[in-house]
Amino acid sequence: MNSVDARYFDGRSSRPVPVRITVVGNHAEIRGDGVELRAPISELRISEPLKHAPRLLTLGDASYCEVDDNAEFARLLSESGHRDSFVVAWQNQWRAVLLAIFALIAVLFAGYRWVLPVAAELMADQVPLQWEERLGREATAFLERRIFSTSQISSERRDGLVDRFAAIAPPDGRDYEIRFRNSKIGPNAIALPGGAIYVTDALVALAPDDDAIVGVLAHELGHIEHRHLMRRLFANAAVGAVTAVLIGDVSTVLAALPAILIELDYSRAMEREADAYAIDLLRANGISTSSLATLFERMKDAHEERSPSSGWPDYLATHPPTQERIDAFRQSRNR
Repeated sequence: MNSVDARYFDGRSSRPVPVRITVVGNHAEIRGDGVELRAPISELRISEPLKHAPRLLTLGDASYCEVDDNAEFARLLSESGHRDSFVVAWQNQWRAVLLAIFALIAVLFAGYRWVLPVAAELMADQVPLQWEERLGREATAFLERRIFSTSQISSERRDGLVDRFAAIAPPDGRDYEIRFRNSKIGPNAIALPGGAIYVTDALVALAPDDDAIVGVLAHELGHIEHRHLMRRLFANAAVGAVTAVLIGDVSTVLAALPAILIELDYSRAMEREADAYAIDLLRANGISTSSLATLFERMKDAHEERSPSSGWPDYLATHPPTQERIDAFRQSRNR
């Protein structure tokens, strides 16, 4: 007969009662001042062993015992035939723990690399266009208030560019609207859910010719056609949820960092997809991508002049490396 000291709690009071747990065959007997209990070990809920915490032995009526001497208690349980689950056994072997960590990393990477993009695209395709248009209207209202002002480009030039692009845009039933605006954000173009495409005056001024502007519009239309913003929203939501589960407090920098880095990578992938869409649309309509490449070269030079020491690593950029995109446009011209 073997026994170990413990503290008994009846589940109604916080007052502990010193008891002695004795293992007799496959039963546990608990005896102390006013306590006399007996139950099969198989019907008890026994907590996993922790290095610096007592083990808990919980009975069917929710009363429980705390056992400080983990080593002696483990010996008693072993002699009774009780075995901890394989998960508990693995947790006490460093090789098994490392294997589990590597397996978790592999599963998360596979989910991010292959499952999440497909799932985000499928979910985005299920979003009614009316919802996407509403989101676009809210974003447009913000941009018009805070970012943009009236364009200084002549109405004739703006209308000419709109007509030129309308002649090559695919008639797939999706509405879009091109808006030229002045802005302090410099040469840029933005596509919003619902079909609004903003082009800044600075971008038009930097372009070598109208073909370059048409190429930019084709790129932004690629974002709209592929519903990139909706896909990014769903991907961000999924990443945030998984991060919160793994780390806990999603408000911390540690929790936010994985979501930010993953979002940057998805952004680069979608920029490449929009570039490919623009290249295909321009080539299908006999328009060279050379002017678009020249525009990107000018944008690169202008950025380096403004910020000569702001060389962010590629993995911290929302767009692919500019030179990579320039090369893609140049190579497309030669096909």
